[in-house]
Amino acid sequence: MKAGVPGPDEIRGSDATRPDSVDAAGSVWPCASCGRPVPQPLRGARTLRYCTDNGGACADEAQGRRERGKETPGLPGQVAWAWEIVQRLEGAADQLAGSLASELSVAGVERRVSEARAEAASHVAAAQEELDAAQRQAKSAWQEAASARLRAEVAEKDCAAARTEAEQACAARDAADQEMREARRAAEESKAARLAAENERSRVAEREGELLAALEAARAELVTLHSRLSESDTLVEGQRIEAAAARRAAEDLRSAVRDAEAKRGQAVADLDQAQARVRDCEQQNWRLNHTVDELRATLAALAGERDAARSEAERARRHIDALTRGPAAARGGETGPATIPDGRTATAIEQEPPTGLHSLSGFQLPHAG
Repeated sequence: MKAGVPGPDEIRGSDATRPDSVDAAGSVWPCASCGRPVPQPLRGARTLRYCTDNGGACADEAQGRRERGKETPGLPGQVAWAWEIVQRLEGAADQLAGSLASELSVAGVERRVSEARAEAASHVAAAQEELDAAQRQAKSAWQEAASARLRAEVAEKDCAAARTEAEQACAARDAADQEMREARRAAEESKAARLAAENERSRVAEREGELLAALEAARAELVTLHSRLSESDTLVEGQRIEAAAARRAAEDLRSAVRDAEAKRGQAVADLDQAQARVRDCEQQNWRLNHTVDELRATLAALAGERDAARSEAERARRHIDALTRGPAAARGGETGPATIPDGRTATAIEQEPPTGLHSLSGFQLPHAG
């Protein structure tokens, strides 16, 4: 037999725990571990599944078998897990029944109510004691506040009197300070006046010395000026003579300037005339250039006509040569001057001038004189 697998005894014990194995009286159940009969308590109490006279050995053995059986695969393992769940449910039911029996019974409820009342009474008594203590403290604090108020009023009166005395003392001190400042200012003013008088005295003495020195210098300067005055009289006379000579030279210079102005006016007039002649020459030059351009255009046209006449004469000459050579060859070499259909001979054709230009004997240039 494998370890952890329930044997026939355990299976019989398990079958024995079913309700149909209970005797008619219902006061004895077989042990789920060893199978011995286990007396049961009165109806309504928890059912005892294991022996109670061996110190829980049957319960421990059954617990060990269930722990080993939970690791077994198949149906034995599932049965072991089912018994574990049943055991846990029974434990929870026992705890719930104990709680109900101890807490929700009449005696338990009355006990809890009495405990709550006692606790509330103790809290009320403590609160009353605290209230009385607070009232006593408030009364004592009120008395202390009243006495403190009286002391504060007395202190305020004393403070007002002291403040008045202090203000009077401050006013007296300010008056004394003002008098002291005025006295100090008067002393400083008198000292400054004395210093100013001393400075003025020293400055007057210095000024007196300076004036005396200036007077001596003025006397020396006066003597020098007298000597210079005599010299300046001589110089003035010489300068008067020089001024007269300069005046005469200025008059001569003015007359020369007037002559130069007249000459300049004449030169300006001559310049204007020359500029007018230059403008006329420029216009005449422009007209001559225009005439030259026209003559060049005429020469170009005549050269074109000449070239055309040459071409025409060349064609006529070739035609005449052709006409003259034809009859001569037919007559067996007869020679003679060729005749032109209009009755003239070939020698009568005017020759071109050797220069290739036509005569312009009847043409005169404009403005040629």
